[in-house]
Amino acid sequence: MVVDRNAFEATVDILLQATFGIEAGQPLPPARFSLLLKPGEDPAKAMDDIARGFEGKLAVTVEQPLRDDEPDLLVLTLAGRSFYDTPHLCFEAAYRLIDTFGLANAEPEILTGIFVEPDLGGPQRLEELAVATPGGCWAPPEPRVETDKQWALTAMRVKEAWDLSPPDRAQGAGIVIAQPDTGLTAHAELQDIQLKNPIDLIQGDSDPEDPLTAWFGNNGHGTATASVVFSKAPGEVLGSAPKAILMPIRAIRSVVRTSQLSVAEAINYAVDNGAHVITMSLGGVPSFFLRAAVRRAVRNNIIVMAASGNCVREVVYPARYDDCMAIAGTNIDDQPWRGTCRGPSVAISAPAENVYRARAERVDEEARFSTGQGQGTSFAVALAAGVAACWLAHHGRDVLVGKAEARGEKLQQSFTRLAAATARKVTGWNSGDFGAGIMDAAALLDADFGLVPAGPHLELAVAAGGADSVRSLVEGAAGDRPVEEIDWEIYGPEIALNIYTNAMAGGGLRNGERGVLETIAGARPEPLSASLLERLKSRPGLKAAL
Repeated sequence: MVVDRNAFEATVDILLQATFGIEAGQPLPPARFSLLLKPGEDPAKAMDDIARGFEGKLAVTVEQPLRDDEPDLLVLTLAGRSFYDTPHLCFEAAYRLIDTFGLANAEPEILTGIFVEPDLGGPQRLEELAVATPGGCWAPPEPRVETDKQWALTAMRVKEAWDLSPPDRAQGAGIVIAQPDTGLTAHAELQDIQLKNPIDLIQGDSDPEDPLTAWFGNNGHGTATASVVFSKAPGEVLGSAPKAILMPIRAIRSVVRTSQLSVAEAINYAVDNGAHVITMSLGGVPSFFLRAAVRRAVRNNIIVMAASGNCVREVVYPARYDDCMAIAGTNIDDQPWRGTCRGPSVAISAPAENVYRARAERVDEEARFSTGQGQGTSFAVALAAGVAACWLAHHGRDVLVGKAEARGEKLQQSFTRLAAATARKVTGWNSGDFGAGIMDAAALLDADFGLVPAGPHLELAVAAGGADSVRSLVEGAAGDRPVEEIDWEIYGPEIALNIYTNAMAGGGLRNGERGVLETIAGARPEPLSASLLERLKSRPGLKAAL
């Protein structure tokens, strides 16, 4: 690796502008960058060169988290420093790192706030949001749900699917579902569920307890999403796979402020520790590190799915990647949830609006537990993950892997194909926006393995590239204007963040300082980095889209 010493001083200066010093014990994440080496680089030498380059300037560590599978991926950590909430400076620092060390790519671990959800504040909060954003994302509580709390299972024909399986293989028995989220609480709806290899990646221990600190809002998100998969009778909530095994991974403090690097680390942990399904009720911007983690999971015959996103219309990442199964949301009337993200990336839909779930929150320093209606594609993907577990348990995962390999598929491709082929079709359904239909668990379990969807359907690409997905995002924002080429791999994350933020601003929706969804007149996108602005001077079509 050849280090450009002339560029190095400017790089250090930008890093200092983008970060601030933190003391030991402060609950703030360290400033980290994902680095991608160019083909043929010696990773050990590159790590040494980068570390030596910062000697006397900044304290850093350089790690190689996937030495065997992805040796060209590195993580650079600035010891004792954390990022300011200035994405344009963080991206600029990444671009300078590329130039200084001759990297193929680099991206900052910024916390993005584009996966908007209401705080878990109960019916009154949903009423407030529905009034504040008429015609927007959030629906008021649905009275019919109070007398039919299991409507989501009915919509997906989950109980009929359970009846198809022998008792020892019913309800997802023995299948391990990994859930990167905010962790778990001692909610009664989660008592007696089976756990495997729980971990807290934030604190670095094996206890994934959610502290309910209201850090950027969304108290108890992991508890809520876990309940719609794993909760057992006779509680208020019944999950779609109550006999499955949960691998809880506390990887984020709040779903409305997520880091793609942390999510990628959670996926890699799930792969290494026996997960069969990975469900992600979260989303953010594109990331080569995240894409590599998803791709690795699919190669290992793990079913990977993610929420399509809420309120920004365009599908977010990782759901937008071809390797990941994107799940959109519906309501009790089998219609799309008003806030669901949509588009050709969506594979299938599942209930998302007014789904009955567990609620955990901290009020006046006291943890409070209850149940009630919630909404968001977080619940759609969790319910779908439970159905995937039921399918794996019913047929036997090893048997299904063998059948997939005989067809030249990975298990992810097989499941996506069959879920699409057996989806419940609704009159007037827009498959271009909401996938093949509503997931039908009973039809899925009863289907012949070789079944294929009729007509056009989602083609899942294993080891798919990520650049085209960013370009399609820009083209959607540009309308009829032509869009010039740019290095989508390098500038894609910053471009995507701007488009999603612009969508939030256009809808009058922004995440407030504590993560509570607010209506703010005149909300504006983040400023762009100097490097991206310079490249936009010769790209008027792309500039107009941003």
